[in-house]
Amino acid sequence: MMSDGPGDPSYNLNSTTMNDFADAKVILTLPWNSDVVSAVAFIGNDKVAAANRRGDILIWNLPAPGDKSPDPVRRLVGHTRAINCLLLSPDGKTLISAGNDRTVKFWDAALTTGEPGQAVLNDGVVRKDQGGTMGLNKISDPPPPVTANVVVQKPLRELTAHQDWIWGLALSRDGKTFVTGDDSREVIVWDAQTGAQQHRWKTKLWVRALDISPDGKTVVTAENFPQLKFSEKDAGVRGWDAESGELKFDVSEELKLGMAAVRFSDDGKHLAICQGNIDREGEAGKVFLLDPQTGKTLRELKPPHFRGATDLAFHPDGQHLFTSGRDRLVKIWRLSDGELVRDLGEQNKGQSEPLYAISITPDGKLLAAADGTGQILIYSLMAT
Repeated sequence: MMSDGPGDPSYNLNSTTMNDFADAKVILTLPWNSDVVSAVAFIGNDKVAAANRRGDILIWNLPAPGDKSPDPVRRLVGHTRAINCLLLSPDGKTLISAGNDRTVKFWDAALTTGEPGQAVLNDGVVRKDQGGTMGLNKISDPPPPVTANVVVQKPLRELTAHQDWIWGLALSRDGKTFVTGDDSREVIVWDAQTGAQQHRWKTKLWVRALDISPDGKTVVTAENFPQLKFSEKDAGVRGWDAESGELKFDVSEELKLGMAAVRFSDDGKHLAICQGNIDREGEAGKVFLLDPQTGKTLRELKPPHFRGATDLAFHPDGQHLFTSGRDRLVKIWRLSDGELVRDLGEQNKGQSEPLYAISITPDGKLLAAADGTGQILIYSLMAT
């Protein structure tokens, strides 16, 4: 049986059971193939939220080990286009989302009441990611749509300052500040409580991902122009002063290929970034550890993901980094020496069905992956 978390005497986040991940495996699949699942975030240790390219967000209560996959319990409505970013505030009370409708929305993460409604889990359309382009494959004789009864929830607040698609969203560790970035090269620093803009500036290229350092002083952006024929001049990795918007470092010459995700560790000792360019054949999913102060490359983690990485997350034990990729693998890396601990899943060297995003529970026991086939995979990271 799983221990009950940090309050259980048998639970030790730094134990061998937690850290070798030898028993990590998929324990639950949440089907939702009405469209590509594009983002995922845990709400505490027992709920998971996921977003798709239709602009829907669903929330599931996770079942006890061995129970069947549950239906979603809530549907969050308000976005009108694809959602690219989804995260939970440090206090666990607020879910924040952003995407192609140029808005940032705030949701009550604990709300259980609302209007009754339905969520479509399968509408008879199979969506394939074909080398970066979404294709729609109609089933000739599709079954009736699969629906679930849910509580419909509306946002608490909406911010509309962006003029283009939002790809970057990050919260400070104290929850007081958040940062967004978009395809118009705009970075905005916000007061999370009031929604007031504190600072804003222009980057060199389109913002594809960003994060803010634990001390709230530095914003790192991963930038590129998504060209069909990718040019080394069309990518950048830069660090900015979070208050003035002044450039602190630019390591674009060292990291010339487009990056998909960037993340500071909670202790501020590590800065990780992963390459997401899919226009180059082969191993185009490199993962790097950078100096958080200068952006200098400290280590390249090998072997890379095939055809591109998609997301990354630090494990709460402070000793491991997880990355996901277009090869359908979740890679587990040891931070102390950069070694690959293990791969989760089976590698796919084609162009379809990537894992788009990952999230880890605060207690470090579960990982969720947003699957391009239209489902959310829940992995147990420790022995059960």
